[in-house]
Amino acid sequence: MKGIGWLTLLLGSAGALLWLWQRNTGEERRIAEMLGLSPMRDGAWEDVDEPARAVALRKQRPILRGSLHGYAASVWQHAYYLQQGDSRPYLRAPFYALALELPAPASVRLTIEPTGLQEDVPLLASRWPEVLTGDLAFDAEARVTSPQPIEAGAYLSSELRSAVLDFFARFACDNPTDHRPDLRRAVLGWFEVEPSRVTYTTFCLPEKLSAGAGRMQCALPLLDALAQAATPM
Repeated sequence: MKGIGWLTLLLGSAGALLWLWQRNTGEERRIAEMLGLSPMRDGAWEDVDEPARAVALRKQRPILRGSLHGYAASVWQHAYYLQQGDSRPYLRAPFYALALELPAPASVRLTIEPTGLQEDVPLLASRWPEVLTGDLAFDAEARVTSPQPIEAGAYLSSELRSAVLDFFARFACDNPTDHRPDLRRAVLGWFEVEPSRVTYTTFCLPEKLSAGAGRMQCALPLLDALAQAATPM
């Protein structure tokens, strides 16, 4: 009887895992349709250092690829780890990032995150020097950091600041009450100008990827503006 019990348990576990895999695969197909990108079947996990953050590294894998607004575009699944060799992903849930590849190296590197992220999830908030723009409304809602504070301050035009405020004010076209208070700013997400791309990252459970894709759609015009400002013609 014990053998039958264990077999039943194993079959039940296998069935639950298959159901979760099918559900998450269906969500990936749905966000591919929403964003107009193609699913990647062979995207492998890779380790990436996080120089801006206190976490030691992240694992990432590409799940979608294509083009948006004239840029090569991709969506990545992220898992953050606290230290090298640690098998526990931070917050035990993945993040997703929409990336636009830049046609030339960026003129500056910076992050833009909602004020308060450093209190909610301190290890994911940037530890680079903060950049104050002198725009009181902007500085109250957005936290900008950069290893190049002078260049970052010049990069943040009034048009970019207005676009960031508009995005944050609408909670990325999402309903904040759908999320736990301590995770709302992580769901709202952050932007980063990297040497070869600009990204928007949001906290999103795999079974709710379509909601994350909705935030990415709202973030796309701002990502486009960040890309244009990072590589002026």
